Amino acid sequence: MNKWHVLIPTIMSGLVVAGCEGDSPQTSTPAATPPATQPTTQPSGRSIPANWIATFEHETMQEAISVVIVDGVAVVSDPKAGAIHLFSLNGQRIGVWSPRNETVALERPMHVAADKQGRLYVADYGSDQILLFAGDGSLVMSFGGSGSDEGRFDAPAGVAVGGDGSIYVADFNNQRIQRFDAEGRFVRRWGRKGHELGEFYYPTDVAVGPEDRVYVADAYNHRVQVFTPDGKFVTAWGRQGSGRGEFDVAIGLGVDSQGRVFVADQFNHRIQVFDRQGEFLGSWGEHGREPGQFDRPSDITFDDAGLIYVADFGNARVQVFSVQ
Repeated sequence: MNKWHVLIPTIMSGLVVAGCEGDSPQTSTPAATPPATQPTTQPSGRSIPANWIATFEHETMQEAISVVIVDGVAVVSDPKAGAIHLFSLNGQRIGVWSPRNETVALERPMHVAADKQGRLYVADYGSDQILLFAGDGSLVMSFGGSGSDEGRFDAPAGVAVGGDGSIYVADFNNQRIQRFDAEGRFVRRWGRKGHELGEFYYPTDVAVGPEDRVYVADAYNHRVQVFTPDGKFVTAWGRQGSGRGEFDVAIGLGVDSQGRVFVADQFNHRIQVFDRQGEFLGSWGEHGREPGQFDRPSDITFDDAGLIYVADFGNARVQVFSVQ
């Protein structure tokens, strides 16, 4: 039996997805001034021939905000249910788990990531922690806790693991990125609330690409920002809109082995693809329930065969594509 085929009872939990109570970012937020480093020429955009392969869904899955492939299993976070759903790569649902005991409470799991050992990192928006689970579902470690001091979080939304084991966290309400070593010890932080380069307006996801570049979904600034592992600004692209290279809440992203950056353009209900310099390569998707359509897509990941998995948040499912 695959080590991720673990069943733990589901615990229900609510979630305000797009912000914090009392200070929720709105989709009508004015767009940030386009960064000077974004492409200056209008890209010759095109629709990508994205071939729909399969849909993973189940009646108990209420939301699908993030997906990652771990040891041949699609692991899907469901913040509304406070659960993690497991699917085989042929689309068969394996089970669901949601640990809650004296040492860990999986409350509102947001973006998830995996390391080279096949362990699962969960950004738990509800408990203000990063939780690391082994393949058998046991808790390896947790770190964080509520607050704004170094190493603490206010609604962590995204997590990624670098090639050296460094852990990067999108600290949503604290408007910053934090970096930790492989043992969960604080290393550094960067960013603050704002619209200038290097500032954030509710960062929701983070990914590590080739050369250990750190990509941040700067959601309500409607852009992607790129940094070195030490937090030095490299480049940025995007602004609010529905055109090519524009976003209406850039909520999630994934970087493939070729360095292409796939961005979940939430309220434009599409996936956009860029090269590592931010040049637009293409897009696919529209609002709807049919195969190939989305309702607020929120994350992208890849398997070893090159297939692309999209967390179709509002439709409570994961869709699988092959893309040329």
